[in-house]
Amino acid sequence: MKRKSCRVQPFHKKSHTILFYASMFLFTLILILPFIYVVDASFQNEWAIKIGAVKVFPAAVTLQNYKDLLLESVGVTAFRENLFNSIKISFGVTTLSVVIGVLGAYGLSRYEFKGKEKIAKLMLFMYVFPTILAIYPIYDVLASMHLIDTHFGVILVHTALVAPFCTWLMRSFFDAIPREIEEAARVDGANKFQIIVKIIIPLAAPGILAAGMYAFIYSWGEYMFSSILITSGSKKTIPLALQAYMSHTDQKWGRLLAGCSLNFVPLLILFVPLMKSFLKGFMEGGVKQ
Repeated sequence: MKRKSCRVQPFHKKSHTILFYASMFLFTLILILPFIYVVDASFQNEWAIKIGAVKVFPAAVTLQNYKDLLLESVGVTAFRENLFNSIKISFGVTTLSVVIGVLGAYGLSRYEFKGKEKIAKLMLFMYVFPTILAIYPIYDVLASMHLIDTHFGVILVHTALVAPFCTWLMRSFFDAIPREIEEAARVDGANKFQIIVKIIIPLAAPGILAAGMYAFIYSWGEYMFSSILITSGSKKTIPLALQAYMSHTDQKWGRLLAGCSLNFVPLLILFVPLMKSFLKGFMEGGVKQ
């Protein structure tokens, strides 16, 4: 009986493992199929896309969609200008969010004051409410500051939306850094700025990297606030520019899919090399908190 049970147990364990990996493979395949279709269709001609004749391995591959996208203009703006706008806004949001997050997280981690934990919880609680509720007050405030239809206005809004989460994420890493290290640095004559830059930031690098990548990815793909705050074609980001290829009278599917494919490229360049650090930062930040 003991031998039989020993044989049955490994078999069940192996079958569960196979079932788990098979289901994960199927789930991953379902997630990435739309992206594969977009990239594959972007190298096929416009007519094949419109009639639904896209093939996995087409007889002829064309770059015409990419040529039309990059060399022609959408209204008065070339797609490359929209690409530059997205890069400019996303890097601005990332920089501001990381700076605010580092300073805020350090304050919550190292200083004691009344209501500290309530503030930390409130930073997460604000994400319970849909951001659409904040459209009117945000627009009203930016209009009074004459920041409508400016990249700086969009950067401020995106930063306000992601900085609280970045602060919360980084705080857990700062809490894990022993205070004795800072005390030793003070004895050696280091000031507060030197301690943060030379000690805290290097030790909390995975969390800061994860927060920065989160801010960049959010800003890169954000559509709702950008569409309301930006009205000039020359200032639009990629998500807003792609909308111009779809109208009631004409749908330029080839250029749209080529634009979507190019929209993935910066994210892949940023995410793939740093994927391990990104996931490590999120996992450790959540567990420590």
